[in-house]
Amino acid sequence: MHFGDDLLSQTQPLTSVIILNYNGKNYLNNCLASVLKNNYSNYEIILVDNASTDGSLQTAEHRFSDDPRLKIVKNTSNLGFSGGNNIGYSHCQGEYIVFLNNDTTVDAVWLTNLVDALQNDHTIGLAQSKILMMDSDKIQIGGWIFSDYLVRKHPLAQNQSSRLKFKPCFEVSVASGASMITRRSLIEEYGLFEAKIPFFYDDTLLSVKAWLAGKRVVTITDSQVHHIMGATSAWNVEKTTFNLLRAKICLLFDVYYQPGELIQAIFVNTVDTLISTLHALKGKRLPVVYANIHGFTWMLGNLRFLWQNRHIRWSKPKITPQELKEKIVKIHLPVSMYILPSKLSKNTFASATTKYEHKLYKTSKH
Repeated sequence: MHFGDDLLSQTQPLTSVIILNYNGKNYLNNCLASVLKNNYSNYEIILVDNASTDGSLQTAEHRFSDDPRLKIVKNTSNLGFSGGNNIGYSHCQGEYIVFLNNDTTVDAVWLTNLVDALQNDHTIGLAQSKILMMDSDKIQIGGWIFSDYLVRKHPLAQNQSSRLKFKPCFEVSVASGASMITRRSLIEEYGLFEAKIPFFYDDTLLSVKAWLAGKRVVTITDSQVHHIMGATSAWNVEKTTFNLLRAKICLLFDVYYQPGELIQAIFVNTVDTLISTLHALKGKRLPVVYANIHGFTWMLGNLRFLWQNRHIRWSKPKITPQELKEKIVKIHLPVSMYILPSKLSKNTFASATTKYEHKLYKTSKH
């Protein structure tokens, strides 16, 4: 039995699973237990703690520290998703690198199916699992797709049954950071996350890098994890809204390479955000108003960083700017749909995304 396991581990590439923890006392142990029971043989777990204060790290150490597959890294401050995972990567040895949220539990074949996908298809640069709700069989995120100018971001198949028959592998605009795998070779060539932007500009940035490397970003249907919605998002409304807007601004500078297109994309998003701000002001949701103002003042104060960041992205692309835009933007609507009353705009976008999802089924829906 053990001899067979040793032979299997020798044929499977070493894979590093990075799990970032910050005050995950209510779910970290379940996550680690599920990963340690998965059926892939040759892996290591890098548990990175972002200076937790709830005893979650100590509890995990007490229960799992004797397992040789687990390595624990302790940060002295909370470096966010980007900085924490960058530290985790510096301790990895694997050929493949997996980023897994601490508020997940994984299926037994979760890792095997992720690694097999990359092993068998060298066009894949980044792949995510199908993300399910923790307490039901419904899909939480089957992948993210963007509309024109990145105004709208849609989670594929959200709230639909996990038994829905999607294609085994399909492209998405960007992967979900809850569970995603990439190649060490891609990271070594293009780098990892931007530590200056600690939240939300992470899975999107890695997706852009994969596309720029001439690789595909996909969802692997048979790799499944269960995820607690929002458990790791411990920010208030104002901070979360600001971080989302800041990440989108960075992404706009990455995706829209031609100056004229970039100016147009910023203009459309400014109008959309202004409409959102006016609605928030009318509804007396002042944190949203402050966050939107903060986001755009941040952009104006960081134009040099944004331009340099963009230059780094495009220093060695293997696709053209037009090809990148086509890979990221999956939903096309008239510009007027982004400046019309929000209900009409949202309904039009919802109809377009439903049609897009139907293309991903194994058989056509009628």
